[in-house]
Amino acid sequence: MLPKITIPEPIIEIGRIHFPAFEKLKEDADKLADHIKNIEVTEDNIKTSKKLLAAVNKEVKELETKRIGIKKDMMIPYVAFEAQVKEIVSIVKVADEHVRQQVKQLEEDEREEKKSLIKVLFEKRIKQYDFKNLFTFDDFLDNSYLNKSMSMNKVETELVEWLTRIEADMTVIDTLAYRTEILAEYVEKQHLALAIQVVTQRYEKKRAVEQVIKGTGERPEPLQQYIYTISNKKDAKMIEMFMEQNQIKYEKVAK
Repeated sequence: MLPKITIPEPIIEIGRIHFPAFEKLKEDADKLADHIKNIEVTEDNIKTSKKLLAAVNKEVKELETKRIGIKKDMMIPYVAFEAQVKEIVSIVKVADEHVRQQVKQLEEDEREEKKSLIKVLFEKRIKQYDFKNLFTFDDFLDNSYLNKSMSMNKVETELVEWLTRIEADMTVIDTLAYRTEILAEYVEKQHLALAIQVVTQRYEKKRAVEQVIKGTGERPEPLQQYIYTISNKKDAKMIEMFMEQNQIKYEKVAK
C-alpha cells in the first residue's frame, strides 16, 4: 500500500503593519495638494515653486521607499514557505514521472505482444486464399486492434470480414476488362470502386490522346491574329486605353 501524504494546515501568523500616522498624513497631503494646485506659477515665484515640488517629491519618495522595504520584509516568510512547497511538489513529480514511464512501457509491451498474436492469426488465415502473396499483415492491421478494449475474438471477426471482402472483390475484378491494372490499383487502395475509376479514367485519357494523334479528335484551334489599321492618333489612343482597361493583350506596330 502506498504511503499517503497528509497535508496539515500551515500555521499562518498574519503580519500586521501599524501606521497610526496615516490619517494625519493623508490630511496633510490633501491640504498640500490643494495648495499646490492653487499656486499660479509666475516668473517671480517659479524658483520657489520648484523648491516646493522638490521637497514634496522627496518626502513622497521616502514614503515609497519605506513601503517597498516593508513589503520585502513581509514577503520573506511567504517566499520561504513557497520554496518548501515547491521542493515537496518536485519530489512527488519525479516519482510520478518514473511510474508513468514504466506504465507507458508496460502498455507498449502489451500492444507489441498483441500485435504478434494478431500477426500469427493473420498468417494462419490468409494462407488459405489465392491472394495470400498480394497483401501483407500491415494491409490489414489497424491501430485500434491493439487497444485493450478490442478483444482477440473481435479482431478475428474483423479479419474474417476483411478476407471475405477481399475474396469477393477479387472475384469481381476477374470478370472485368483491364483486370490486371485494376488489381494493381486495388492492392494499393483496397477499394474496388476507386480502383475501377482510376483505371477507367486512365484509358479514357489514352483514347482521347490516340484520337488526337490519328486526327479524329478535336484539335486545339490555331492562334489567330487580327490586324486593324487606325489612322487617327486620337482614336488609336482610345482603343489602346480600352484594351488596357479590359486586359486585352495587343501588340503595337508602328509604321
